[in-house]
Amino acid sequence: MADSTSPPAAGPLAGLSFTLTLVALAGYVDAVSYLRFQGLFVSFMSGNTTSLGVAIAQQNAAKAGELAGVVGLFIGGVLLGTLLHYRAGRWGNTCILLLTAALLLLAHTVPAATIAGLTLGMGTLNASVHQVGRIKVSLTFVTGTLVRMGTGLAEWLSGRAPAQDWLWPGTLWLAFLTGALSGAATLRHQPTRVLLLAAGLSLALALVARRARGIA
Repeated sequence: MADSTSPPAAGPLAGLSFTLTLVALAGYVDAVSYLRFQGLFVSFMSGNTTSLGVAIAQQNAAKAGELAGVVGLFIGGVLLGTLLHYRAGRWGNTCILLLTAALLLLAHTVPAATIAGLTLGMGTLNASVHQVGRIKVSLTFVTGTLVRMGTGLAEWLSGRAPAQDWLWPGTLWLAFLTGALSGAATLRHQPTRVLLLAAGLSLALALVARRARGIA
């Protein structure tokens, strides 16, 4: 989604911290899903798409159906979150995060709806922040983030751009990685509370969303 490698323009710290926490939340939930459901992602659709192709090639209809359903749910979550954002206006991020918290809570309380709740929640979350300062942001598109980081490093080494141009994508990647590490560790030590904590974080972010500046 992003077409620039520059870090956000001197935006308020609240907006930057808010965005990084959203990215960490996505990494957290994705790690939990990956471990609980044998390699199934709920925010990393590139991985699911590769797995879907493999499942079709191996004629594994059950796995292919599951993966296709997850991809469809993710798209539905993005659609739902985007429409909600349009409808809610300046309260868009608050409403999206409240809905995400509700979906994560559903995933915690209703085992049969866990995958659906997690996938819809992550799709919805992706409709929240699209830009910080001057650059566009995709909360769960880690591959694109690494491409921007590598491009920024290349431009710095060739003297085409200042050193800090690769720092923002690198920071986003570290936030996702930190979230994934936290999710895996929490699942190991607090398995019955792991999704409840994610829902709580989403709720906390909803309460401070209006204070985050420099995001769109």
